[in-house]
Order: sequence, then structure tokens, then C-alpha cells
Amino acid sequence: MAYRLNLFQSLVSVLVLCKPILALDFGQWYSAGNSDLLAPRLYTEHDLKRKGLSDHVSFHPEGASEGFYCHYPNLKSKEWEACNDGADSRWCWLRQLQAQEGESHPKGYTVTTNYDNFAPIGIQRHYHMDISKQTIAPDGIPREARLMNGTYPGAMIEACWGDTVIVHVTNNLDDEGSVIHWHGLRQFYNNDHDGVALTQCPIARGSTWTYNFTMLQYGTTWYHSHYILQYADGVLGPIVVHGPASAPYDVSLPSPHFMSDWVYRKAEEEFDNEKDPVVRGSKADNILVNGIGRSKEAVAAYNGEDIRSLYPITEILPGQRVRLRLINGAAGTSFIFSIDGHALEIIANDLVPVEPKIVDSLLVAIGQRYDIIIHGLDNPSPSGNYWIRTHPADGCNTFRNGLFNSTDSTNEDPLDPRTGILHYGHSSATYLSLPDTTANTITDFSCARISEQTSLRPVVPWSISTTPLNNLTLSTFYPSHQTENDAPYGNYTHWLLRLDPLVEKQGGVSFHNPLFANFSTPSLLDFTNIGQAENDNVIRLPYSSNSTDFIHMVIDGSLLPSTNQTDLDPDVIPLLAHPMHWHGSDVVLLAQSEQPFDPATSMDTWNYENPPRRDTIMAPAGGYVAVAFKPDNPGVWLVHCHIAWHASAGLALQMVIDDGQGLVENMLAGERMKRLEGGCEEWKADLGKVVDYQKEESGV
Repeated sequence: MAYRLNLFQSLVSVLVLCKPILALDFGQWYSAGNSDLLAPRLYTEHDLKRKGLSDHVSFHPEGASEGFYCHYPNLKSKEWEACNDGADSRWCWLRQLQAQEGESHPKGYTVTTNYDNFAPIGIQRHYHMDISKQTIAPDGIPREARLMNGTYPGAMIEACWGDTVIVHVTNNLDDEGSVIHWHGLRQFYNNDHDGVALTQCPIARGSTWTYNFTMLQYGTTWYHSHYILQYADGVLGPIVVHGPASAPYDVSLPSPHFMSDWVYRKAEEEFDNEKDPVVRGSKADNILVNGIGRSKEAVAAYNGEDIRSLYPITEILPGQRVRLRLINGAAGTSFIFSIDGHALEIIANDLVPVEPKIVDSLLVAIGQRYDIIIHGLDNPSPSGNYWIRTHPADGCNTFRNGLFNSTDSTNEDPLDPRTGILHYGHSSATYLSLPDTTANTITDFSCARISEQTSLRPVVPWSISTTPLNNLTLSTFYPSHQTENDAPYGNYTHWLLRLDPLVEKQGGVSFHNPLFANFSTPSLLDFTNIGQAENDNVIRLPYSSNSTDFIHMVIDGSLLPSTNQTDLDPDVIPLLAHPMHWHGSDVVLLAQSEQPFDPATSMDTWNYENPPRRDTIMAPAGGYVAVAFKPDNPGVWLVHCHIAWHASAGLALQMVIDDGQGLVENMLAGERMKRLEGGCEEWKADLGKVVDYQKEESGV
């Protein structure tokens, strides 16, 4: 570990101190600021072949699908080259061969490039997706699911850093609309392609909707439906964006390790448990990895069959360093991931490359992703088989048979967390026996793991202003549970993000309702009236393109400070952890604590110098998280708990980021607005005339 960190620190020192040689200071490259981020990607791969445009940088990135190539049409092969072709050069992506006339040094794109401001200009990649119903049995028990291109998880979207991805989504469901969200993608100046019910009407039955976005970030993420719990029914899939990495590795596995929980009932039916004031919570029935689940009975009945037909298999060679991408696409379960007897090296969280960190396990909360390197053993066991474990995190799971915790579990028939197998390809290895390995000694199965979550340092640093642009008192929210029925919105108990009642009283503001999206009139299409409906839950924040300006926000999962628990009528705050997800921006983790937020003292402990940065952060039960982000991306952006059942019960708010002078409306004027309006007309003519009056969940 010490060697790896020293190697990385030395690399960074070389890149920073030797700018005259490597020239990774891109400030001199473009005088037009962010213009390269918004530049159109003009060609598809077919266009390049048809027009004979071969004089450009083109290469097959490590771990990419067969026949997949990155193309950069504006970088001529006589002047530029790919530079990530060896295990020890993964930090590099593209470099100029020599300085051009008038330049003091060559240019390049590497892991230290500030991707907020610069991205290479790639090509267009088109994907066609359809949403349909199919009966599947991922663990042997059949149920009707909603799927993307007929598989669970759905088809992988693959791109290179700087590509524009164009996805044509056809809704072939016979009784539902849909919207598809591209989780964690910045969508810079592209709010209308975020894929939520705040930014577009649902896709009508039989209609096709096209999403268009540029991969300004790189790494691992996923897409999923943001419509009526559809992703818990199967509408989700992985996204891989090839780019540089912060540590060396030998090979990269082509498919992510996609973790999820699985519900045997249709998600809308299971949502009845969330709405029930007695049951108070939807349940899951099993754990899946890459769409495969096992039962204890099946493991007990094992009789020497080929393990490749029973479990997801991860292949490795002795001594090999293998990159693996982790995604948690569960509806209600956060997981502790580990591989028996193996060290894991974290190199990215969400879409942010981080300084390498060695662990024996890691928390993957709902919505989070990690890129890790598995350090292969020099002398693995004769069978070559080791268990991969996906264990539900303590306090962050609800299964049909009870809580499935590491200790004090109430689950009378617990599931088996052994969900995959790491297999070594050496001479005595076999696919005809299950592993007999022992789990790593893990001391922390909690769903906060604060020391781990707060220790990850981004490669590209941010320094955070201690003076935010906003009023923090009006940006401190409490995940609450409404105990009184709300007749206009389904007549059931709801979740909500609310202000403290005393703050509301003193400030003359009202912010104590669950968020409910209006499918036929999305906020982005009714911008001047956002906030007038009682369930809009809007926070307005000032736009700024200044890179030193920040918004601060607190999510506090403790008791409301101005009340006692017994006084919280109609709202109570159950002591639960919530994985909070921000759309439209990465957020930095200023603080994460299991103690309540104290506005008088807590800020003295906050980390303002290159804190962890990602798009999904766990708010601990009974404690708080403080985050900061740049308000440089105009639009209407969602903040919500990524427990699907909580979001559907209203645990969300919408952030309006605007300059007060028409920035958002001007950004969407013309064809972009006409397209949105056309989609709404299709929706209203179809299910909109029914669903808008019968909706019993938040729509987000």
C-alpha cells in the first residue's frame, strides 16, 4: 500500500512540477473557457469510415467490448497519440507528440485534467432502447418485469471520454409512461435531457424519445427509470465511459459488477407496504448480481455442477491487477462488498477519480459506484475459487423475513451474501467446486462507514469557499415522515425533506410537504410558476460561473431542533440512514457525522480542502451530512433519497439554479422548448388524461 501511494504521489508531483515538459496546465489551451465542453461532436463511427476520415487518433481502450474503438477526429494522428496502452500508463489518455509553433510545451488529457473545464472532442454514439414487459426468473422464481432491450440489467451503454451519446428510447409498455435518467452525468447546460418528471413529460405509449448528452466525465455509472418505481421492476442498466485511471492495472473487466435487491411483487404493489402506517416499509426478497440470484436451498443442493451456470464469475490470473467496476442499483439495500482473502484498491468513486486507497471491503450505498483494482494472489488456492460477497449493510436493508444485519439480525431465514466467485485461471483450477474460503474480518458493517467515506481524496482538487452564496439556515433539511394522511395525494403517510418548523415560522417560508411532480406540467416547462403549488418543494439558488463560488447544504437525520419527538405532529424523523443523490453536479462532502448538526459548532470541523466528491452520499441515521457544490449548471435539478420507496413517497426537493434574468428560459428557447412541448402533447393525449388524476406516488 505504501509503495502504491508513494508511486501515485510521485506521479502527481512530476505532473505538477514539470509543466514545462508535460504541459498539463490547460489554462493556456483554450481562451474560450468552457466552450470545448459544449462543442458539437459531428461524426459517428460510420461517418468516419464513409468519408475516409482516418487521419485521427483511434484506439481500442483496455477492457472495452470487442470491436469498440475511441475516436478523436480533431486530433491528427501525426500530432497526437493515445497514451494508456500499458499497465503503468493508465493515468494518461491522449498526448500531443510535440509542442506546436507558439506553444511552450505539448498538450495532453490525463487523470489530472480538470474535467469540469476540459474534455476531448470525441464522436457521436447512437443507442436504441425499448422498454417492454417480460417474465424473468433471475433466482428461479418467475415474475413479470419491465426491461430495457429485454434483459436485466439492461444493455450496457459504452462510450469514451468526450463522446456524445444519443439514446433513442421507445416505450413499448401497454399501461405506463416512462422517463430515463442518466445517473451522475453532469448534463452541463443540458437540463432538459436529465430524464426526470421535473424536466419532461413521461414518454407516451408507443412513442420514442431521444436523449442527447456529452460524456464530460469518465468512469462507471448507470441509467434507470425515474417514473413510478419502474427501476425496481427492472428498468436499469450500466454505463461505462472509458478514460484514464489513477493507478496501474493489467486488465479491465468488460462488464460491471451490478448489485441490486429484487422484489417478487410488482414494485407498485410492494409500495403499499411503504404507504402502510403499520408496516412502514417496502421489502425485498433476494440479492442479485448481474441479474443472477441464488437461494440457500440451491447452494445446499450443489452436487458438483459447473459453477459458471450458478454464479457470476470474475476471471483473474495469479498476480494480476484487475480493474472491476461496482454499481449498486438496488431499490432499498446498501451493500458491503468484499472478496475473501483479497485486497481491493479504490481508484474512483462515482464519476470522480481518487487517490488510490487499499481496503479489504467497502460500502456501496444505493446509487453509488466504485472503480476498484483487485490485487491477485501470487499463489492462489488449488481450486482457484474465492467467494465474492455482497452483504447488506447494517440498518440499510429491509427484507421480507426481517432485517439482514451482521449481528442482531431479525431475519429468521437470512439470504446468502455469497453472490459471486473470483476464479483463477491456473493449471489446477476447476469450475466444478464451490469455494471453501473464509470471509475477511470486517469490523464495520454499518451503512455510514464514515472514516472510509470521508477519506477518499479526488485527484483533481477543489478548494471550497467557507462563505457560501446561500443562506445555510434555509438550506438545512430534515428527512421526515408524515404521520397524518394527505388526502389530496393518495391519502397515505409520506416522506419529505422539510425545514425546521421554527425556521419556517421566523422566516415566513413554507417547506413541509412531500414533493409531487406534475407529469403534464413539468417544472422546466412552467418555469415562472415553480413553487406556487404546495407540493413543489423548491429551493431557489443563485447561478454563478465563478469557480470559487459554492452552495452549502445540510441534510440532518436527527430530531428537529425546535421540537421534541412527541411534539412532531404531523411529522416525525425516524432514525434511518438515507443515501442522498444530487442531480446536475458533483457535491463535496464537507462533513459526515453520526451526531446532530449544530449550527454554532459543527462548521468548525468541516473539511474545505479537497474533500471527498461524488453525486450520492449517505446521510447517517441520527446524524448529518454537509455538502457543497458549484451552482454553475442552470436548470431545475432534483435532490432525493435514492431508496426508491422513499423517493416515491416524496423524500425529495427541486433546486432551481438561475440568474434571475432569464438564463434557464433563454437556454431552452426555440427548438428545445418546442420538443419538450411536443412530448407533453403526446403524453396528455395518451395516459396523461388518466394518470395525473390517479397518481399515488411522487413521480420522482
